[in-house]
Amino acid sequence: MPRRIAVTGLPSWPAPEPTYSEYNEVRQEARNRDRGPIGGQCIARMQDVIQRRGYDWCTAVLGRPFPGLRYAPSADGHMLVVADERGLEPELPQRIRQARAEEEAQREERQTRAAAKTEAEDRQWSLLVATAPVTFTVRENTRHSQMGKRCRHVTADVDLISGRARLHKACAGLCETPDRPTPLRLSDPLDAQSPNCQRCLEYAGQVRTLDAPTPPTCAESALLERVRCGAVFTLYSFHSQPVIRDTGQRSRRTRGGALGRKVDAAMKGLASKGWVQADDERSTTDSGHDGRRWRLTEAGTAALED
Repeated sequence: MPRRIAVTGLPSWPAPEPTYSEYNEVRQEARNRDRGPIGGQCIARMQDVIQRRGYDWCTAVLGRPFPGLRYAPSADGHMLVVADERGLEPELPQRIRQARAEEEAQREERQTRAAAKTEAEDRQWSLLVATAPVTFTVRENTRHSQMGKRCRHVTADVDLISGRARLHKACAGLCETPDRPTPLRLSDPLDAQSPNCQRCLEYAGQVRTLDAPTPPTCAESALLERVRCGAVFTLYSFHSQPVIRDTGQRSRRTRGGALGRKVDAAMKGLASKGWVQADDERSTTDSGHDGRRWRLTEAGTAALED
């Protein structure tokens, strides 16, 4: 049976880059002192030097990053003591200064991006508040936090609805469903803070009051757009009943499909909602056929723009 071999990985120290001429002498004297066990007084002396001088000075003396006395070889600790006794004030290695400069540039870039993101979120929230049908308030989730930050939700004082039948209860987050088993525990209204719940922000641009008209669906919006373009006509024929067609779209393999796609049922549904109406007088289509053009009403224009 083969024996198990335990392998311990040791960290690889980068090659030192000293910036002072006494480095070799200090290193050799530290090796001479590093013989035998280290007593408590020696460790206290090393800790005192590190505390007084700081980690940057220790890094400059060693010529590489100083991880701390606990993770450094004993020879490095003696080297710090020798450099302190000699009163050396070396500079940081060029590689470390360059790395710190890059980190500082990255930190400033992150701060710039964060500030731009916050400004964009505030601008988006201001637009939503300006066009909202009711007054919104921002409340913070007091139960949970994510990465040290609490989620800020959007609430309203009245019941709202979005889409076809999505109900949003009053004083609850717009992202909550009415039958949620564990409702959110929200704080008091927050002042001068924008919400960061993405679902609440999505619903904030879609909600309406319970007595507001239902917005058009995607298919209805597309057909309303075709009506606004002037492509929908009621066409008349000597051999059949009048048919409402979208003259800009052809239907293959159907009777009369060359005149346009048949949209009778959809247009009657839009007319029942008061969004479209046909002209009293007949006009000619682009293909030269006789018909009555359908147009948007004021309600239809408002529904399409909303």
